[in-house]
Amino acid sequence: MMSREDKVVLALALCGIAESHPDAQLVTTAYLPLAERAIMDARHPFSKDPKSEAWESRFDMLQCEIAADMYNRRGAEGEIAHDENGVNRTWAVSGISRHLLQRIVPKGKVPGNEVS
Repeated sequence: MMSREDKVVLALALCGIAESHPDAQLVTTAYLPLAERAIMDARHPFSKDPKSEAWESRFDMLQCEIAADMYNRRGAEGEIAHDENGVNRTWAVSGISRHLLQRIVPKGKVPGNEVS
C-alpha cells in the first residue's frame, strides 16, 4: 500500500513537475482526489455511495497515472486536432483516457443480499 506522500511523489514525477512547481499543489489537492473518485465510481458502479466502499491498494499506482493523465490534458497531450486562433482542441478521447479506466473491473452485488 502506498502512503499519500508516495502517491504525491509518483504523481508529480509522472506529470514531470517538481514539488516546488506552482502546479504541484493542484496535482496533490485536486487531481489525486479526482482520480480516486473516478476509480471508485468505475469499481463500484452499482453502489449508492462509492466513497463508502473500501479502497483497494492495487489501484494506488493507477490513481497516480490517472491524476497525471488529467493534469497533462491541460496542455496538448492526447490532442488530435488544434485550431490556434479559435482555440478549438479535439482530444482522442474525452475525459480520462479509456485505456486507464479499462484496467478497472466493475464490482457488483447479488440482488437480495444487501445488508440493511
